[in-house]
Amino acid sequence: MAHDVEQLLSANEHSRVDDNLLPHQRRALKNLQTRTQRLRILPADKCNSIVVLTHKQYESKMETHIEEGPYTLLKKDPTPTLPGKLHRVLKRLLTDKIITRDFYNAARNLHPRAPQLYGTPKIHKQGVPIRPIVSFYNTPLIALHKVLAHYLKPLTNSPLRLKDSNHMIDVLKTHTQPEFPYQCS
Repeated sequence: MAHDVEQLLSANEHSRVDDNLLPHQRRALKNLQTRTQRLRILPADKCNSIVVLTHKQYESKMETHIEEGPYTLLKKDPTPTLPGKLHRVLKRLLTDKIITRDFYNAARNLHPRAPQLYGTPKIHKQGVPIRPIVSFYNTPLIALHKVLAHYLKPLTNSPLRLKDSNHMIDVLKTHTQPEFPYQCS
């Protein structure tokens, strides 16, 4: 049976999928594709929707967010100096036998880049502001964060820790201690 299913899947793997768009929708999509260099097609912050903005609108919203936000302009980019500082600290810890060679190697990022800021439009808010998102992919300290998270994660397994609001509801439903009628966080 499994062999038959595998044969059917591999036989249909390269088959053509029928177009599910009407001709006018296909033309509109082709027109949009030719204009994408001037447009930004973004996921909305909520509502599982797509937002189309001109590049100028997107940049304006991002600039407004940065100007009105709690950001401070740095005199220079710290990205190039962070790997050297981290290397010196890790090397000292390795020499003092506080960390292992594996930890030392895993905690270093040899070719880092600065964190990248981008935004998704909040279509559910007046004026459609931007929700800022910072990508820490390949940043100077991301490897160290991953290694530390690996070691710290077991410490979070506690009966006092709540995973999410659904977990809180389950805990409250099973809560049977009337002498403690109030709970806080």
